[in-house]
Amino acid sequence: MSESESLFGSNEKPEAKPPAMGLMDQFVGLFTEPIETFKKLQTSPAWVGALVVLIFTSLVVAGVWGFKVDVDAMLRPGFEANPKMTQEQMDQVISFMEKFFPYIAIVQTLFIIPIAVFFMALINWLIGKAAADSEPPSYVHALTATVVPSLVMVPHSLLILVMTFLRPVGGLTPEKLTPSSVGFFVNVANPKLHALLFALDPFTIGSLVLGFLAFRHTMRLKTSGAIACTALAMLFTLGFRILGAK
Repeated sequence: MSESESLFGSNEKPEAKPPAMGLMDQFVGLFTEPIETFKKLQTSPAWVGALVVLIFTSLVVAGVWGFKVDVDAMLRPGFEANPKMTQEQMDQVISFMEKFFPYIAIVQTLFIIPIAVFFMALINWLIGKAAADSEPPSYVHALTATVVPSLVMVPHSLLILVMTFLRPVGGLTPEKLTPSSVGFFVNVANPKLHALLFALDPFTIGSLVLGFLAFRHTMRLKTSGAIACTALAMLFTLGFRILGAK
């Protein structure tokens, strides 16, 4: 019997997992060495800090923009495209929204983001059960792969905040304020095509690319599984926005 063994089995202690990456290390790693960052997160997944930052920055943007946006200019064109709404109904709804819109925007952000994150992570986890490269990922790995790539959107949120103070907001939604998308410079009459041009933004595209890498290296999915999860993220982040444009 070797020295490392006893009657009750091996005396060797199991190898300890490395500590989870700090939030700042995650953020910097997304820009400097994303694949290595996601591999480290596979060993020690961490998602809470990234989710807190995502919710906080979104709340700040929603609050500042919500108090500065011209609710009438934002909502009336959409209402006028609905033949079932009368002028009186439009005025009533807009009058109500002008009083409470900033608070509605904040509350929506506070609840929608975590619900969307946990729901998306659940679907990604289910895809991972069928498309894992080796061992199926845990739900914690799915949460990490879903949330951490979104940290790349933090500079975009800061840019939105800067633009709300540098230029008149009018009836523009947040994504239309920043000079980082094609839609900011190219104006087309078709609202759905214009929404697509606003989606052509390096931050948005970067988050989708990083998402793919996270699905591959943090969840350890096959390429087909990572593509499926990325396509789903694209549908939720871009597809509904484009289809709903009026």
